[in-house]
Amino acid sequence: MVNWLLSWWLRRLGGTPCFRIYGKARVESDWRIVNIYATPRRNADSRWPLWRGTCITWTSDVIVVGWDFAERLLHEQSEQPACRERPVEVAGGRLGDWQRRVAAGASSQCSASEVLAHECGHTRQPLYLYDLYLPLVGAVTLFREGPHWWNYFENQASEQGLFGGIVNGSVCAELMQRIKDH
Repeated sequence: MVNWLLSWWLRRLGGTPCFRIYGKARVESDWRIVNIYATPRRNADSRWPLWRGTCITWTSDVIVVGWDFAERLLHEQSEQPACRERPVEVAGGRLGDWQRRVAAGASSQCSASEVLAHECGHTRQPLYLYDLYLPLVGAVTLFREGPHWWNYFENQASEQGLFGGIVNGSVCAELMQRIKDH
């Protein structure tokens, strides 16, 4: 109930999404459409200390990112587009473990598409944690991935998340204009 109500409220408050994507966790059979909203508060140069440079999954169908992240993702996807037949996943199952990433044959640094795949992993968590999602996952998300019990939800998101590409025709005019201006 909270997931549905919060999703409705965030979509109403956020207006038109920056773009929509196909996302799911590995254990899910069907792709879901997830709304991506952009805000300057989440840009890397934001003055909001806990929000600066972050992406956050609020509900099963709402992810909020910075405009700079949205631009970077769109640029990446124009060069190497993801699709549901060839989704992006987090290399080595971890965003921040460079050794696992390199061992999996990937760059030591994660891409914006991989970060979004990680967030897609989080979009499944409200579907089974229900009202506990935000207090439970939100309480430990700042600890990131790692070997401890409190890293469970972050590790799970990186291991399970799949980003199946941007929904055709869903990129908003404001993001297109920002891309043209740069």
